[in-house]
Amino acid sequence: MSHPSAPDDGTPPAPQTVEETGMTPEFLMELILKIMYRRGAETVSAVCGIMRLSPGILSDLFELIRQERLIQTLGSLRADVRAEMRYELTEMGRLRAMEAAGRMDYAGPCPVTLDQFRAVVKSQSVKDHRIGRDKLEAAFAKLVTPEGVLDRLGPAVNSGRSILLYGPPGNGKSSYAHALSVAMEGGINVPYAILVDGELISVFDPALHRMIPEEDPWTPKDLLEQGAPDLRYAHCVRPAVVTGAELTTDMLDLRFNATSRTYQAPVHMKAVNGVLIVDDLGRQRQTPQALINRLIVPMEEGVDYLSLQSGMSFQIPFDTLMIFSTNIPPAELMDAAGLRRIYYKIMIERPSQSDFIEIFRRVCKARKVETSPEAERYITDVLYPQSGLDFAAYHAVYVVDQSIASCDFHGVPRVLRPDFMSDAWSNLSVIEDA
Repeated sequence: MSHPSAPDDGTPPAPQTVEETGMTPEFLMELILKIMYRRGAETVSAVCGIMRLSPGILSDLFELIRQERLIQTLGSLRADVRAEMRYELTEMGRLRAMEAAGRMDYAGPCPVTLDQFRAVVKSQSVKDHRIGRDKLEAAFAKLVTPEGVLDRLGPAVNSGRSILLYGPPGNGKSSYAHALSVAMEGGINVPYAILVDGELISVFDPALHRMIPEEDPWTPKDLLEQGAPDLRYAHCVRPAVVTGAELTTDMLDLRFNATSRTYQAPVHMKAVNGVLIVDDLGRQRQTPQALINRLIVPMEEGVDYLSLQSGMSFQIPFDTLMIFSTNIPPAELMDAAGLRRIYYKIMIERPSQSDFIEIFRRVCKARKVETSPEAERYITDVLYPQSGLDFAAYHAVYVVDQSIASCDFHGVPRVLRPDFMSDAWSNLSVIEDA
């Protein structure tokens, strides 16, 4: 039976005792009660599937709970000696579960400790993740990149330090950032939750973390095998978390849910061991200087400090490849001290005429529209000289997509006609002049 995570992928081994979980017996017992109360689990195996802890640990805890008369047996699932015992909460058990939910309404996988989280992050650091030119070229295969750009991007990624992509709008900076995140892909372990000073912080986010499919579904018995992985971690590809104009400094702090009385990890904590892309730097409500000031210590020291509502402050690892992208000149975004904190600053130039033609051909191929030398010359020899515009990668998409829309409206085959291309170009000029 294969495990959900291979033994050599850096996943810590499954805890075999309560002490190895780092949790107190009282915390685990209350979590069991809440899972039975909130999610209707009736067997050790069912609770094991939710808590993701060894049946051996849970069986001992179930016995303690039964001795305290918080649960009672319902009988077996089947009428044979191998059948698993079913349990239900007693009235006292329901009251205890409700009281526990009032303090922390969480009924999911068992959390890990802060120290356990730090150790796992260190073992899968982005600074230890190396990519070669072949892998970078594969990630950028769908993009047309100016000569020399990959030679600058590769060392920047391998350094694990911050990167600023800047240059004129519409030339692929955001696409470059996403391609870099693809090049960084690989298996890491993300905790479902962390317990800090008795407070729970949810880390795993299904909207951001993509789990690596398992060859075989795991069962509670797998956790009893030698070398079984710690399933309190989800095995995922390195996350690529993208933020844009919505980013504010408070998104870099813990978010407290007053209803569940639990915390949600901030955006950079969810991106740990992965990539955090800040797109359109300079379009946020807060100034780029304010954002960089907030990130100076994390980017330079590799740690950040978060605070609970109690006032307790604690340290988390900041092990994230930071990628900023902007079409605003860097000197207008922040002062020299702020720019100095961003280690790599890479200009993404406008495409050359030959690069633009290649981009245009790829867009046509993707849209299943046949191009021609005449259509290409019409853009480069007529439309560009008439408008006085410089080459930009996104012009190709505008012309092709709007030409297709005109063809469909007039009920004619999808071909690149000069009149439809000219109409598309006039829309482009209005946007440029706005």
